[in-house]
Amino acid sequence: MDDNKFERLRNRLKEKADDPKARAVTFVALGDSVTQGCMGYGVVEYESVFHQALKRRMERRFPGTVVNAINSGVEGDSADESRQRWDRDVFLYQPDLVTIGFGLNDAHAGPAGLERFISAIRDLVVRLQTETDADLLLFIPGMMMKRDNERIHQAHRAAVPAFIQVAEAGYLTLYMDALRKLALEMDLPCVDSYRIWEQMENDGVDIHTRLANGINHPDPAFHEELALHFEHIIFGALVRYD
Repeated sequence: MDDNKFERLRNRLKEKADDPKARAVTFVALGDSVTQGCMGYGVVEYESVFHQALKRRMERRFPGTVVNAINSGVEGDSADESRQRWDRDVFLYQPDLVTIGFGLNDAHAGPAGLERFISAIRDLVVRLQTETDADLLLFIPGMMMKRDNERIHQAHRAAVPAFIQVAEAGYLTLYMDALRKLALEMDLPCVDSYRIWEQMENDGVDIHTRLANGINHPDPAFHEELALHFEHIIFGALVRYD
């Protein structure tokens, strides 16, 4: 991966740090409930979510800079459904950095929805590359529940069979593999959260203990870890998973 991909963003951060009158650095995080900051049942952690943690890390690296982190995550959203809000929630801001995080809801459509999912991500990337100067980071989501567990709130019990079916059928893995293929095809930097979760599982961690809602929302500690991986990619210390 080219370490210079985020040179423009780094220059913008320095520009704002050096000149208070310069335009603030704008970071749009587009995605689903994980990007929105949904964690436990009925809880949205607006400060603990990964993009706010990343904002704080960038500001620590460039004291005096100003980063406007726009939360464009919507609970229950899919890549294709998000098309109707791209102009309002992304392009309106003429961002310097955009993270794209979809797949957890999309995977429920199974193989029949895979091309629709990838086409939406591809179309968004092409538009961002042609209509903005933004640097892009693809966020490959982590794992979802594989079995019933005590963290699931009673209000979500009816959805458990559908999530278990997605897990048993391997749909989420199918979608994450397709995202990786797209990232290679389009030369997109990405944080592969799914691989991080696979490593946790290989290390003997019960992944359900890291899901704040027992279903598909990583806990606050994992959001902080995500921010660290994003920071490493943006500032040149790339994290690789072989």
